[in-house]
Amino acid sequence: MNNQSPQIESADDDGTYKWKVLITVAMGSLMATMDFSIINIAFPSLTKTFHTTLPTVMWTTLAYILMSTSSLMVLGKIGDLIGRKKMYACGSFIFCVGLATCSLAGTIGQLIFFRIIQAIGAAMTLSAGTAIVVEAFPANERGKGLGLASIFVSLGFIIGPVLGGALLGWMNWQSIFFMRIPIGLMIFIMAITLLKDQIRVTGQIRLDLRGSFISSMMVFCFVFGLSRVNQFGLASPVVVALIGLSIIFLIIFIFVENRAKDPIVDLKLFKNSVFSGASWSLFLYFVAQPPFFLILPFYLIQGIRMHPSHVGLIMAVPAVFSMISGPISGRLSDRIGPAHLTTLGAIMLTITFALFLLFNLNTSHITIILILAFEGIAIGIFGPPNNSIMMGNVPKNRLGTASALIATLRQVGTSVGMALTGTLYAARWDAYKQELLFKDLTHIEAERAAIPPAFHDVMIVSIFLGVLVMLFCIYTWKKSETN
Repeated sequence: MNNQSPQIESADDDGTYKWKVLITVAMGSLMATMDFSIINIAFPSLTKTFHTTLPTVMWTTLAYILMSTSSLMVLGKIGDLIGRKKMYACGSFIFCVGLATCSLAGTIGQLIFFRIIQAIGAAMTLSAGTAIVVEAFPANERGKGLGLASIFVSLGFIIGPVLGGALLGWMNWQSIFFMRIPIGLMIFIMAITLLKDQIRVTGQIRLDLRGSFISSMMVFCFVFGLSRVNQFGLASPVVVALIGLSIIFLIIFIFVENRAKDPIVDLKLFKNSVFSGASWSLFLYFVAQPPFFLILPFYLIQGIRMHPSHVGLIMAVPAVFSMISGPISGRLSDRIGPAHLTTLGAIMLTITFALFLLFNLNTSHITIILILAFEGIAIGIFGPPNNSIMMGNVPKNRLGTASALIATLRQVGTSVGMALTGTLYAARWDAYKQELLFKDLTHIEAERAAIPPAFHDVMIVSIFLGVLVMLFCIYTWKKSETN
C-alpha cells in the first residue's frame, strides 16, 4: 500500500475564479439553509394529506438532520481524497434527485426516505463548500470570502418560510420541492463548469472505514438521543442509552483514530490550541442560540399576542442584519485579525442574551426589533472570523475535513441546544403556570403569564454559555498572538 501523502495542486487563478467559486458555493448554501426552514411550514398540510400525526411528520426534518449530520465528517474526508469539486457537484445532483423524489412521494414513509436522499446531497455540498471558498481566495482575503458567503446562509433562512408560505398558498405541498429543482440543476451545472479541482491525489486512496462507521454512529446516537428528550424526558432509559452509546463510540473513535494511518479526523488538529479554542467557541455558540428560534415565537404569539404574519417578519430581523455585518466583519478580519472580531461578536451576543431578560408581556415591538437587530449584528461579527480562524489553522489537504467539522459542530451544537432549551422551557413554564394558578389566575391567564419567566430561565443558561464562548474567544486571541 502506498503511504504517499496527497499532493496539492493549486488551480490557475485568472482573477475572476474566486468570484465564480463564491457564487457557486453561495447558491448551494442558500439552497441547503432554505431546506431547513421551508418544510416546517408545510407540516399542517402534510399531516392532513397523509392522515398522520405531527410527531410522525416531524421525522421529515429529523431524518434529514440525522443523516446530514452523521455523514458530514465522512464526506469531508472523502472530499479531501477524491477532490472537492467532484464532491460538491455530485452532492448538488443528488440533492436535485431528492427534491424530485420528494415531490413524487405517495406516503409519509416514502417522503421521509426521500428526505434522507436529499440530506446526503446537502451534506456532500456542505462538507466541501467552505473548503472550496477558502482555497479559491488568497489568505489575506479569506475573511472577505467567508463573510460574503455568510450572506446567503442568512438569506436562505429568510427566504425559506416566505417562499414556502407563498407556494403553499398558491399550489400544493409538492411545490416546495419541485419548484426548486431548476435552481438545483443550475447549481450542478455551475459546479461542473466553473469549479476547478484544486486537489490531486497521487497514490492509492485510503479511507478509514472503521473511523467512518464509528464517527457516524457516534453522531447519530447523540443527535437521535437528544431529539427524544422532549418526548421521553432527559432521564428516560431510551435517552440515557442512546447518549451513553454515543459516549462509548466517542471513546472507541479516539482510540481508533489515534492509531489509524489516515484517520477520518486528524485529532492532531486539536493539538493546535488556536483551532481547538475556535472549535469550542463555535460549538457552544450554536448550543446557546436555539432559545431565539425555538422559544421566542411562543413569547411573541402566545405571550404578547403578536399576529403570526408579524412574527415571521420579526424573526427575520437578525438574519437581515447579519447579512450586513457578516461581509464587513469578514473584510475587517483580513485587516486587523479574526480573533479580535470573534471576541467582540461573542461579547455582543452575551449582551443580547442578557437584554432578553428585559422582555415581559408589555415589551414594545420596537424594543424587540432593536434587540434582535443587535443580535443579528453580533452573529455577523462572530461567524466569518471564527470560520476563518479554523480554516486558517489546518493544512490544505485537511481543508475538507475542517469544513465538514464546522458544519458538524453547527448541527450537533444546535441539536444539543434545542434539546436543552425545549426540556428546560417546558419544565419551567409548567412550574410557573402551577404557581400562578394558586394566585387565582384563570388557566389561560396563567399560561400566558408563565411565558416570560420561563423564557428568562432559558436565557440565563444562554448567558452562561455566552460567557464560555467569550472565554474561548479570548483564549484563542491570546494563543494566536503567541503563535
